[in-house]
Amino acid sequence: MLSNKIIYPLLLSLISMILPTCFFSGNDRKNDPSAQTPPPVERLYASTWSQDFYAMMKYVHLYDEIHPFLYNLEGGRSNTGRILSVWKKDEIDERIRWLRLMSPRTLIIPTIFRWENDFEKVSDVIGLNGNTKVRDLHIQNILKEIDTYGYDGIDIDYEGMTCEKKEVFQEFLILLRDELHKKGKILSVAIHPKTVAEKPSVYPCKGLKSPIQVDFYEAYRGQLTHDYEFLGKVADKVKIMAYELHPRKQGFPGPGPQAPDWWIDKILEYAVARIPNEKLYMAIPTYGYDWALHCQAETKSVYYSRAKWIRERMAPRKEEPTDVLEIFKTQPKAADWTYLRPYLYRHQGHVYSDPSLWYRMGGCDRVAFYMNRSAFEKKMKILDKYKIRGFSFWQLIEDNDPEIHKYLEEKLGPEFSEVH
Repeated sequence: MLSNKIIYPLLLSLISMILPTCFFSGNDRKNDPSAQTPPPVERLYASTWSQDFYAMMKYVHLYDEIHPFLYNLEGGRSNTGRILSVWKKDEIDERIRWLRLMSPRTLIIPTIFRWENDFEKVSDVIGLNGNTKVRDLHIQNILKEIDTYGYDGIDIDYEGMTCEKKEVFQEFLILLRDELHKKGKILSVAIHPKTVAEKPSVYPCKGLKSPIQVDFYEAYRGQLTHDYEFLGKVADKVKIMAYELHPRKQGFPGPGPQAPDWWIDKILEYAVARIPNEKLYMAIPTYGYDWALHCQAETKSVYYSRAKWIRERMAPRKEEPTDVLEIFKTQPKAADWTYLRPYLYRHQGHVYSDPSLWYRMGGCDRVAFYMNRSAFEKKMKILDKYKIRGFSFWQLIEDNDPEIHKYLEEKLGPEFSEVH
């Protein structure tokens, strides 16, 4: 059951709502064309992934679609075809109804996630090694879940797949798309970022019928499997995950912003030539990381509360915009920053709109990059320039900068500024 923390703040809003129009069954949503095709408007469409149900309840009215980050694959190196939810069945039913109640116009398209590692693979579910029985079972389980809870579609987020899975992944998506469209449902696919390669090449991959044409710089396993032109034809919505340019780990490529403006621009330059603008979304991070610069210490995620704590408690050097090379030149003892110094070349020619905090804690110099309204606005202007369909968040949580939500209310217009 929902806690009082969620129910009480919402009661006043709920009194004014017409309940029968909000509790859609799966068939109601399927037969309502407006539920699947938003009316044409001159603005970016708002989308988000989220694991935070309270944040979803609070802000769902701002979004045209929302991806509850609910599902993963059953099985490790091999898959059964079944999907597992982080919510219990009765929780799914109740929470989806609450989200419908809070914002009937918002499409609910949950995500199935799997990041490949040594112990967890995307294999049988996409028909690898001719295992079409498990693949077909996987598709049927997805359709059953959609029918059970009245979802508007499904979001496939299969990341880091090795290159030999490219062709069977594509076959899986075609089959899934066809079955979804029979029901009037949406196929959304989350994909790895790519930028234009200076010199195209060919990548032979064992297990494929033909080598991969590599016209992108990031020739990694995930990027090799996600073919932009194919996905632009097959998927209804394509969402580029533009973050983790500077990951949590210490070492290469060192500290920096998650999605600097120049990188977003280069990703879109590549993407719009291959994916129809009306299908294309750019996913922007709402977080950053806090790295140690010269000692072995934990790297921490930075959302609004941690950035605020550092500003108020640690007397940091505050930089916005951030010129990493200038900071390195002017900060005392910067030569000791062994986790930044080897990678200074990566910041050559870049001044970031992303804010940063440089401080000392427990005898260790640290830097925290984070996202605020100003940096977010600048990234949104790049999306506007390319006239793509919309943006996505990774991720919507209560600890995002509240000014970002205010900005969304202002940008989307007064009709989205309150629960309705």
